[in-house]
Amino acid sequence: MTSPPRGIEVTCPDCGHFYLDWYRPSINLSLDSFDDAYLEEATTTTCPECGVKYDLGTLLARRGGDGRDGF
Repeated sequence: MTSPPRGIEVTCPDCGHFYLDWYRPSINLSLDSFDDAYLEEATTTTCPECGVKYDLGTLLARRGGDGRDGF
């Protein structure tokens, strides 16, 4: 099961700017077919002040042999 989106409060480690964002703590690619652009959006945050992007530590699960490559 893919977890629902969660709102998060972020303080940018580079510039210290505080902002609100969202992410998905876990995504099951065997059950949901999100495209790569959505996966990138759901698993990273980009500071609107300085533009630095960070990974959010999302768990991506996929059943072996289901044919998806890449992200």
